[in-house]
Amino acid sequence: MQVQAFFKKAAAPAKPAKAAAKKAAKVRPASSDARAKGGWLGGSGSDAGLERWYGPDRKLFLPGGLLAREDVPAYLDGTLPGDYGYDPLGLGQDADALAKYRANELLHARWAMLAAAGIIIPEGLQANGADIVGGTWFETGSKMLDGGLLKWFAVPWGVIEIPLPLIAIVVVNTGLMAAVELYRGNGSGPAGYSPGVGQFEADIFNGVDPLYPGGPFDPLGLASDPEVLAELKVKEIKNGRLAMVSVLGFAVASAVTKEGPYANFTKHVADPFGYNLLTVLGAGEDRVPTL
Repeated sequence: MQVQAFFKKAAAPAKPAKAAAKKAAKVRPASSDARAKGGWLGGSGSDAGLERWYGPDRKLFLPGGLLAREDVPAYLDGTLPGDYGYDPLGLGQDADALAKYRANELLHARWAMLAAAGIIIPEGLQANGADIVGGTWFETGSKMLDGGLLKWFAVPWGVIEIPLPLIAIVVVNTGLMAAVELYRGNGSGPAGYSPGVGQFEADIFNGVDPLYPGGPFDPLGLASDPEVLAELKVKEIKNGRLAMVSVLGFAVASAVTKEGPYANFTKHVADPFGYNLLTVLGAGEDRVPTL
């Protein structure tokens, strides 16, 4: 199977007013290379089609004919990346509340994208022979409590064991997260080094956009062009929303099947009619193939 082969080898915006797209974030001056490259990894920045994602003529959550544009709330004006005119509870009526919701949504979206990869990749590697402790995400803690140690599967250099017990991992992660949240809350950061940027001082974070800071967080300069950045913002929030739904699905499926998402996926692909939502919920172990 292709998915198994992959794990054995291893270890997606609004030219509203163009002004609205460029206003969406504060970015560094575009380099000549970035302007020449245009669009995301190729294409022309001026032909990025941002009017699909920003402004009054952007795509909406329902196709044409099912939703009249005059029915879209006025406060959803197409300025925010990923604004499809959908707010049935009216949560975004207050501008300050809307800004907080967006910040929280983006933060959760980024964590969910990391979580989705961190859940399925270790399980897939372990299922295909990698020497990993607790590869199934909900078993990692119990395996470590039984004396197991976390391992990094660093292809092609083999397995690197982390000689720290669970309590030490928890303390280290808590300390690191406390520091990160402190910096995030203060809108500051420490001096350091970043590829593409080099050594930088703490004042590099002064005055940056808290949601899209750039600088050390964009060492490749992928978002140096404002139109490319506007496009990437839409792709990020779309992928982040999908990741949040995916992680929720992983959690629910694992609670029902007592297996991880990789095991669920491979079993379904191998026998789609015998292993699916209906057979898992309705037939127990005596599954009858069904559509």
